[in-house]
Amino acid sequence: MSKYGEGVREPFATSGLINVSIEDYDGSSHTSIHPDEARLLGLRLIKMADEAEAQEW
Repeated sequence: MSKYGEGVREPFATSGLINVSIEDYDGSSHTSIHPDEARLLGLRLIKMADEAEAQEW
């Protein structure tokens, strides 16, 4: 397992975009997002992680 989770590959930047790949038993998914979208996604993931921790018993 990578530091990002099982099946999540290291994101990388190329041609001004951030590329993300996720693989599981059904296949793989790849996407490229704009740097501003990546920043917003990162902030949203941090907020959701805080919410998930607060729900732990």
